[in-house]
Amino acid sequence: MNKITTNQLAVYAVEQLEKGVDAKDVALKIAASLLENRQSRELSKVMHAVEDELNRRGSSQVVITSAHQVSESVKKELAKLLGAKNPVFHERIDPSVIGGVKARAGESEIDLTVRGRLNRFKANIVNQDN
Repeated sequence: MNKITTNQLAVYAVEQLEKGVDAKDVALKIAASLLENRQSRELSKVMHAVEDELNRRGSSQVVITSAHQVSESVKKELAKLLGAKNPVFHERIDPSVIGGVKARAGESEIDLTVRGRLNRFKANIVNQDN
């Protein structure tokens, strides 16, 4: 039996994401395939390959974390601020987020959460005291 390559998994994942399949379901299938083929150490390579495949297709993966679902208009605005073209959105509902939203695309991140704002405020105060 031939093992599935990292690039084959990446292409499959991106095709599923572009069809609107939930990212969690795609991740479970990828993980199952890696485990079945005894390739679990390849996970980080697969993740990078997925990002490369999205970029090759002119899309960007945008991960949005908030306490509640985010509206489409907010998603689009966050993608615009991150410079993401043809974004593929993945939402993470995290009850520990008191308020606000955090978004990441590639190496760029916007943290508009209450915790993030408080941390920046604290850092500014500490820097002013020095």
